[in-house]
Amino acid sequence: MTLLAALPRIDRLLLAELELPDWHPAAADGRCLVFAYLVHHPDGAILVDTGVGRHRHIDDLYSPKLTSLRDALASHGVDDRDVAAVVNTHLHFDHCGQNTTFYELGKTPVYVQVAEAEAASQPGYTIPEWGSVPEEQLRLVDGDVSLAPGVRLLATPGHTPGHQSLVIEARDERVVIGGQCAWRSDELSAETPWEGNLHDESWREAAHASLVRIASFHPSLVYLSHDPSTFAAH
Repeated sequence: MTLLAALPRIDRLLLAELELPDWHPAAADGRCLVFAYLVHHPDGAILVDTGVGRHRHIDDLYSPKLTSLRDALASHGVDDRDVAAVVNTHLHFDHCGQNTTFYELGKTPVYVQVAEAEAASQPGYTIPEWGSVPEEQLRLVDGDVSLAPGVRLLATPGHTPGHQSLVIEARDERVVIGGQCAWRSDELSAETPWEGNLHDESWREAAHASLVRIASFHPSLVYLSHDPSTFAAH
């Protein structure tokens, strides 16, 4: 894969704060931060996840405090019309909730793993109008694939069947945007998935393998969707 001369700027976008209900595995945390990531790639901006949208069911369950994706992008100098690609790490409501920003534009490609699209077709998996990517924009990926020079999608199942991460490589450094491959960064350092972050118990081995695989890249940083701290493998 062609590498970049230097790592591009990566901005973290705080798109939502959720109040976690009592039944949520992380309810003791009280609230959940929801991050997306903006990669300022020389060939065009790449957006990883889109946060939470406005929906009555989600409002009732999580009382979300939301930030407009368009406003968040603009605060970092990017117009939503200039985003070259959207990568959904997975299609749970808090990772695809403002995908509709790009559905309205009708041109931005949205990258999703085949296994994730299949999972998201099941009732109750996500909010259908957010997770159903229009056919002309949907780019289905099966496993690892190069997305742009120095950037590739990496299949990291465990939290969901089709979870994926983004690996960004320059000549002497790698960074991973790991989405929800882990709920907290210490899962990466221990290479031990938290049971509350598994799709179900049968995915524990896959989740463990995904954490080991990410660490094997020796990234200088791993960014996560719900933990403001980062993991460094060296």
